[in-house]
Amino acid sequence: MKFTTRRVVLVAIVAALYAVLTVGVAPISYSFIQFRVSEGLKVLVLFNPWLALGIGMGTFFANMVSPFVGPWELVWMPLTDIAGGVLAWAFYRFVLRERWPALAMIVYALTTGAAVGVMLVAFDLGGFWFLAGTVAASELVILVGCTPIMVFVERTLKQRGLSLSRS
Repeated sequence: MKFTTRRVVLVAIVAALYAVLTVGVAPISYSFIQFRVSEGLKVLVLFNPWLALGIGMGTFFANMVSPFVGPWELVWMPLTDIAGGVLAWAFYRFVLRERWPALAMIVYALTTGAAVGVMLVAFDLGGFWFLAGTVAASELVILVGCTPIMVFVERTLKQRGLSLSRS
């Protein structure tokens, strides 16, 4: 698979939306519980694994204004968002056979929770299980809650010939 203009544009749109939605609700986007409304966009990777790059890039740009900005926020988190997205897509596509998208989002929530837990433990800010658990819980609420919305959006786009999965 190669980079097409359509893929580049979709990745850029997702990156921009993610960054704007994160910064737009900044007080709750950068706390220890880290409730990011923009995380709902992660569901889009189920339809197009290339969009994981958009999530990673959006994370990078959103984290540039984080009060905790540093290598962990600018390298570790974007990379783990990309890896988690590809993992969730592969799980959805090959294991779940494109059924039960919410289960794939649980995988994504757990990878994000674990990544944030590792990062915060590295700064000696608490125990891994507590930190990973609180972030994974907020991720679960957003990702599982947004799954039916994004499935509806993708279905509506397909009806209009604008599918995210066709690129």
